[in-house]
Amino acid sequence: MSEIPKEDLNRESRKKSIYDEIPTMDKEKAMKYIIRGILIVIIFGIIIGISISIMAFSDTWMDMASLENKMNYWNGDYGYSEYILKENEIDRIGYWMIYQTVIFVNIGRIGIYVGFFFVFIGLMGFVSNETMDQRTRWICLILAGTIIISLVVTLMLNFSTTIEVN
Repeated sequence: MSEIPKEDLNRESRKKSIYDEIPTMDKEKAMKYIIRGILIVIIFGIIIGISISIMAFSDTWMDMASLENKMNYWNGDYGYSEYILKENEIDRIGYWMIYQTVIFVNIGRIGIYVGFFFVFIGLMGFVSNETMDQRTRWICLILAGTIIISLVVTLMLNFSTTIEVN
């Protein structure tokens, strides 16, 4: 039988994970986690906002592009077959503008969950820091608990993105 090497049994020889660092995290490192988490949430929130905005104005774009296509056909700039091809292309691009929301919003949600998890780790670092006053530690614990409960609830419930195709 092979024996387990003694260096594997030694705790110091293993690489420290983020969970090993939480009890000994200082204020500066905890604040870095919170700031990084907030920045990640802001970036992915902007991505979600842009994606939803594109979806919201896709109908207007489709109407304007279709109107321009009809005007060019009526003015004799091209024939009926090219008019039909351009209408199909307008429809395809318009439906992609609607469908992209599913992709980018779901990627954005994952990014927001990761960002809030960083904020949670930073707040737990504040809670475990014994040099801070008791009231601040309790506030950080309540905030961390609120964040983790909201993450769990939103992960367990299916908030699907609704897409309405006219």
